[in-house]
Amino acid sequence: MNKIAKYDVCILGAGVAGAAIAAYLGKNNLKVAIVDRFLGERDTIVGELLQPGGVRLLSEMGLSCFLDDLDAQKVYGYNVINDGKSCLVPYPDVNGKLHGFGFRNGKFVMNMRKYLRDLPNVDLIEGKVTSLNFDDSRISGFTFLPKGGEKSQTIEAHLTVVSDGPSSKFRNKLSNPEVEINGHFLGIILEDCALPYENHGHLVMGDHPPFVMYPINRKEIRVLIDFPGTTVPRINEELKNELRENFYDAMPSSLKDAFISAVEKGRLKVMPNHRLPAKPFKVGGAVLLGDSLNMRHPLTGGGMTAAFSDVKFLGDKILSIKDITDTVILDGHIRAFYIDRHRGSQTINILADALYKVVLNKDLRDAFFDYIEQGGRYAGEPMALLGGISKDKSMLIKHFFAVANHGTRKKLIRAEIMSIGSSVTMLRDAVKIITPLLKSEHPDKATKFVLNTIS
Repeated sequence: MNKIAKYDVCILGAGVAGAAIAAYLGKNNLKVAIVDRFLGERDTIVGELLQPGGVRLLSEMGLSCFLDDLDAQKVYGYNVINDGKSCLVPYPDVNGKLHGFGFRNGKFVMNMRKYLRDLPNVDLIEGKVTSLNFDDSRISGFTFLPKGGEKSQTIEAHLTVVSDGPSSKFRNKLSNPEVEINGHFLGIILEDCALPYENHGHLVMGDHPPFVMYPINRKEIRVLIDFPGTTVPRINEELKNELRENFYDAMPSSLKDAFISAVEKGRLKVMPNHRLPAKPFKVGGAVLLGDSLNMRHPLTGGGMTAAFSDVKFLGDKILSIKDITDTVILDGHIRAFYIDRHRGSQTINILADALYKVVLNKDLRDAFFDYIEQGGRYAGEPMALLGGISKDKSMLIKHFFAVANHGTRKKLIRAEIMSIGSSVTMLRDAVKIITPLLKSEHPDKATKFVLNTIS
């Protein structure tokens, strides 16, 4: 017979979201088990930029120590480059200068797991989860095969958190997932070189797919190059030639030599860019979290901030329960989490997917660059949204259409027939971009009416 262990909460997946919720609940005296199939340090290109909003959330949860001893680099804003022209847009000052962090994801997650190992009421286990277990209609825990073991073990808990990442094996047990892959990011590390603006992210746009850059330690800069479409880039000599031909000229001069060197070394990694609107359904005793529940385009680096928003919101709901064995109260809090979580993540999700589509549209891209170049609130408020500092959806909508309007006015000043036609196209493209994104993020009745009218 399988060995059975009982906990308050059991968690499937010890990545960013899973480890964070384990830490938040564990430090507040809940008995937690967390299982992941690999507890070593992963070499990955995801989750390497934490926006200021995410930094603030870690602080609010008392988990800022996750950022210690990483050689993490402060990020104070972005340098946006369009066809070789630069515009520096810092994060706005809110009770002092705000900053995010760039770091190696593998080291960050190992820091989180080290913290878990030091909590006496948290068990961090390496093993492969093979099934979610049901007691009548409720999920009661899961069964897993420990690393190196021959016999499966079962964990029972009042709440099961499924947080097994982008390629989740179990999300379809708790949701109706509609996963889209809208391209791939190719990751490169540049060594011993300097960004045009130190301690800033860089977004490079032009007549080439966009790419982003940011520091991940004192000696390394991460470059993520977008490859649109569903075809996975194959890492071979043909790809290396494509990188040299299509991206060398757009690379800032201070990075060109390091870029060529990195391409020659072939330290290239590819990841799919997912979009997954959250569509969970009610299953007693369980909840989805992190990339298992919701994903957006990684261009804006908002994924971890969205995850920590969910972690804190869910964690606060669970910690407010006086008796976690009360299934009625517990399930009610999970329903409330699903209903209200969008308040913390909707602007991050909408902006990520909208900005990516704007960057791919030349007219909107140029309008966006001209708009933020005006400075003041035209740059500060969009940066507050991108940084996860502001969650004001009306502000996001206002600036999105203001960008399109700004571009339209500039074109109409020329008073040419072609300009009039392209202005109409720009506005139509803007509506096509934003409407489905707003519809997917729990719009209220008034917003639904407006969206149905214009679409």
